[in-house]
Amino acid sequence: MAVVVIINKDVRENSERYGALLKDNGFEVRIEEDSRFIFGNVTDQEIIDRLQGVSGIIVGTNPYSANVIDNLPELRVIARTGVGYDSVDISAATENKTVVTITPNANYEAVAEHAMMLILAIAKSIVNVDKGMRLREWPNSPKKPIRGSVLGIVGLGRIGKSLAIKAKAMKMKVVAAESIPDKAFVEEHDIDLITPEQLFKIADYISLHCPLTDETQGIINHRSIDLMKAGVSIINTARGGLVVESDLVAALESGKVANAGLDVFEQEPMLEDNPLYGLENVILSPHVAGIDELSRLDMGMEAANCIIDLSNDRWPDGAVVNGELKEKWRWGDDTKTL
Repeated sequence: MAVVVIINKDVRENSERYGALLKDNGFEVRIEEDSRFIFGNVTDQEIIDRLQGVSGIIVGTNPYSANVIDNLPELRVIARTGVGYDSVDISAATENKTVVTITPNANYEAVAEHAMMLILAIAKSIVNVDKGMRLREWPNSPKKPIRGSVLGIVGLGRIGKSLAIKAKAMKMKVVAAESIPDKAFVEEHDIDLITPEQLFKIADYISLHCPLTDETQGIINHRSIDLMKAGVSIINTARGGLVVESDLVAALESGKVANAGLDVFEQEPMLEDNPLYGLENVILSPHVAGIDELSRLDMGMEAANCIIDLSNDRWPDGAVVNGELKEKWRWGDDTKTL
């Protein structure tokens, strides 16, 4: 019987629900209890020892290196809950015929809601207003309207599209940078497609929704910030590596960047001496944009269904990262290298 291990930060009740789905489809299921594994505080060798003989894993953002993947010959699927996959060595997975999947349909609305919340919280100074009220002040100075302001979205995939719809409903002007645009969507919602450099120059709010790749690593840096309007606000609910934090901190301290709303960081959890903690013009959240009561369960169920489909030699189109494995995919194929 094929074994699937759930190594996820989800609540036990949810893990048991998608675990039951896997059991109903013939899998033996183990739910990891050790917090060191759940939070990724283990060595490669510990992971290798723990997952010997396992066919599939449902995981969060924990890293899976080439060394780990090379030494798990029976591992057929790494099913990520979420849409990021930069923590998995995709080249090694492909070389070993291990399919890497994501859950593109489960949490994009949650992330877009979080991004919109950060934009509104910044525009209305809601954190500082709340602090003032609790100090028995009456901070009733006029706040910024978002209607009529320009939102620049970097990455117009599912999350970016959802945010664009929300922003347009609130009468923001939306511009976007996207290398593979959905032209019908862009036309329907009256979105201007421009280059990242053009976007940086005109946006009042910049929201990042692109994957972390070699091309996008550090896309927000001192050079791109120099192009931006004075007083711009930057939102990042995608990946911490998209932003050079030291450059952003300098811009926040100088006032070139008026505010930032950050859910992801270069190092997670943040180090205790991270200067972002001391800046009052930053709103911080602990990488939770994609996790709400509905999306958390949906991500697990979608990940489980990816494993079930692949075990039946059905290809979950749209969810597989290393799609080059599709043509010759067979669950029972024991020739693990291409």
